[in-house]
Amino acid sequence: MALPKKIHPVEETVRAAYEKGVLKPLRPLRLKERSRVLITLYPESRWRNEFERVLGRMKARTKATPQTTIEAEVTQARAEVKAKRRAARRSA
Repeated sequence: MALPKKIHPVEETVRAAYEKGVLKPLRPLRLKERSRVLITLYPESRWRNEFERVLGRMKARTKATPQTTIEAEVTQARAEVKAKRRAARRSA
């Protein structure tokens, strides 16, 4: 199924509750009616444990790097990604 040019496919994580046999998103989704999506179930507790494990490893590896340096590099990388996305939208 081809998407109209104005709608960009996005990958996003959405919290949902399972009620009476139906997954219900906890916030509105930016999807066209009757859109088909692929859902991967990942229990929140498992995600949290995995996140804490990765965060601990990151902290151990960056212990010698000043926090201001890390923040500056993350900010720069974020700006680069945003610029690439804007350029891709303009050329589409």
